[in-house]
Amino acid sequence: MARKQATSLTEIGDAAVSYITRHGYRQTQMAGLAREIGVSAGTLYTYVENKEALLHLATEFLIDPTPLARAALPFGALPRAKLVTRFAETVQERAQWPYLKRAIVENRVDQKTLRTVGAEVYGLIDTYGRSILFLDRLADELPEFTPVHVDKVRGGFMGDLVTLLLNAGSTHGIYGTAIIARAATEGISWSAMHRKREGLARQPIGDLAESDIRLLASHTFAAALTAALPDV
Repeated sequence: MARKQATSLTEIGDAAVSYITRHGYRQTQMAGLAREIGVSAGTLYTYVENKEALLHLATEFLIDPTPLARAALPFGALPRAKLVTRFAETVQERAQWPYLKRAIVENRVDQKTLRTVGAEVYGLIDTYGRSILFLDRLADELPEFTPVHVDKVRGGFMGDLVTLLLNAGSTHGIYGTAIIARAATEGISWSAMHRKREGLARQPIGDLAESDIRLLASHTFAAALTAALPDV
């Protein structure tokens, strides 16, 4: 089903994020996006120079859409290396989990701490879910983006969580502990992000509030991590 006709770079950027996340960059075609947003391919090219420019536009929309209202048309491409730098700098600024960092320093692991860490990462994923899904899709297809996603986004949090569990006495070694940490984090990711996707993945929630879901997810996260620390 076609979206409402896009009439600005901001609206096209919004649509491009969804389209690229769903189809992948390699399968993205300007004509396909044009059909989805209700304009002709020729009209789309008056807004966006080419497919590489569309990738740039989607990136800028996720980072900060405000300047797009003043951007010159047609919107131009940016070299891939500069796009990667844009993402890396943004991740450095936004991917912060101070409570987990503090728990590592204090070597503090109990159910309350684990639940709070879960709520902290839930909040990050909930806030930046579209960016995470977009970057995940790019990292799978465009190797330039892989280190940002694997090392800085997912890898950064996972590394710190594994450190917390190992310091607290996990008996499963680094690889076993990483499996447990990943399983717990995937549960949080599903609750905060994947359950909201369209189609079969979408989860009915009845009259549950978002705060209820965050609480349930953080408790489940903490419970899963006790597989590494059975005495907690």
